[in-house]
Amino acid sequence: MKIAKSQVIGLIAALMSISGAALADETTVTAKATAFDPMVIFIKPGDTVKWTTMAGHDTASVQGMIPEGAQPWQSKLGEEFSVTLDKEGAYIYKCTPHMGLGMVGAIVVGEGQPKNLEQIHANPENKGMVGRAVKKLDQELKKKSGQK
Repeated sequence: MKIAKSQVIGLIAALMSISGAALADETTVTAKATAFDPMVIFIKPGDTVKWTTMAGHDTASVQGMIPEGAQPWQSKLGEEFSVTLDKEGAYIYKCTPHMGLGMVGAIVVGEGQPKNLEQIHANPENKGMVGRAVKKLDQELKKKSGQK
């Protein structure tokens, strides 16, 4: 049986995409009353974040508080939602109806300090409950790096 070079290349490409998908993880964030649990998560590029128990909730990235070039998201109210994040950096997100009650969270994609952390700190949205999420993000980054 003769196998064409293009068939071998296609098979190798298919196997590489399957193995890459198999290495990706899924992290679950649970909506609880007026909070996301956990509030801050750390993932690798290509991992998926899934929000569950979303009755009465949504998840939406906060404008200007995600890495440059990353795709913003907005889920439908009351529906579980997943997003795969490839761009390294920090992402601040909210539940639109409950943001004022503190339902905000942060995702860090990649290792080390997020490259867009300064941009997040300087963003006009960094106040109130969004500012609370940014402070919690800073605390978790310090813990992760071994600082006090």
